[in-house]
Amino acid sequence: MLSLGLAAATGAALSGCHSGGGTAGGKTVLEFPSWQAAEGTFALWWRELITEFERTHPDVRVDFYSLPFDSYVDQLTIRFAANDRPEIVHLPARNAAEFAGRGWLESLEDRLRSTDIPRTWTPLQEVMALDGENYGVLLLGYGYNLYYNQQLLESVGAGVPATAEEMIAAAEAITGDGIYGFGATTAPNPDNFTELAAFVVGSGAALSTDDGAFTADSDAAIAGLDLYRRALAQAPQGIQSQQRNELFLTGKIAMLLDGPFFLNELGSATDAVRPGLKAARAPFPQVPGGVSNSIHMPAGIDPRKAEAVWDFIALAGTPQWQRRYTELTTNPAPRAGSITARAVAETPQLELFQQLADEAVSIFPGNQAHRERFGRISDIVSAAATSLITTDESTASIAAHLQDELQQAMES
Repeated sequence: MLSLGLAAATGAALSGCHSGGGTAGGKTVLEFPSWQAAEGTFALWWRELITEFERTHPDVRVDFYSLPFDSYVDQLTIRFAANDRPEIVHLPARNAAEFAGRGWLESLEDRLRSTDIPRTWTPLQEVMALDGENYGVLLLGYGYNLYYNQQLLESVGAGVPATAEEMIAAAEAITGDGIYGFGATTAPNPDNFTELAAFVVGSGAALSTDDGAFTADSDAAIAGLDLYRRALAQAPQGIQSQQRNELFLTGKIAMLLDGPFFLNELGSATDAVRPGLKAARAPFPQVPGGVSNSIHMPAGIDPRKAEAVWDFIALAGTPQWQRRYTELTTNPAPRAGSITARAVAETPQLELFQQLADEAVSIFPGNQAHRERFGRISDIVSAAATSLITTDESTASIAAHLQDELQQAMES
């Protein structure tokens, strides 16, 4: 209770620094917190979009500001629980079902039917659905890539890995003298779930099925978990994702798995390292894929504000702004046909990114009940990842414990 009270006070203090979605200077203000407000090219797209929206809605101002990603969902959860909801809701898409299931998000189903979004969007839009209704619009679905340092691979006579075994063998040959063959998040973090699940799904297995059964202790899942464990044995220990990225960009890590959004960070690598940093298909028989972020309307807001929020969401989904999304962020936009010749000329990797997004199999739960309780599932899987990283317990034993914990979480 004390922690909740302190967090609520912190959230109130943060929102107090902004307009709180009221009015300012005679204009209606739409509060819009986002971790992407300080994220390079994503922030550029948002700010261009906001400028256009405010031009066409001169009586509305969008209060766009940054919150840290690591605590973002926790802060919004506390605010929603206290009925202190921002007007424009930006979420990690994996958490959208939880918010919708608690009645915190407005269904967009009727509004979406008046647009071409249902028939032009990526099939991964299905993660926005709850009980047959869409509660948001997906902004990015993707397949995983292997990012690699060509010089480090060549230093041990390795080519670009085409299989997980080749990747691990190259990583084992490279690791030593302060250089690591593989990079991953090896401290407790929400990214533990995504990195572990990418190995399991990439191997052709799954942690759960669409009908609600958990399969973490299946032979196929254990094989994927063991590949993950072996890769992490070649990674620096006790680091977060940002530290992982910095080590890769300074030539201390040879390979890592991430989505297309990591490409933008390669430009910040040191001069000596940058030319050798490349992106390739993740070395798995099945392309693991994820959903990054989505945009929503909170339930129960003033109808006038609701219309403005919908206008903002609809503008983001237009062909013009979807093409601009691809050009600015170098990520495949969810609307079909958004990759332009100009974008490919500037970022040739976009063709690979689009191909992987089209083939990707989601690493997130497909079952609705699991998606609604994703936060708990993610915590349990992250704890299993920590055990794989820090203990000598067998992979099969950790998988069996993971299976039991997941089943108990859904039964409780």
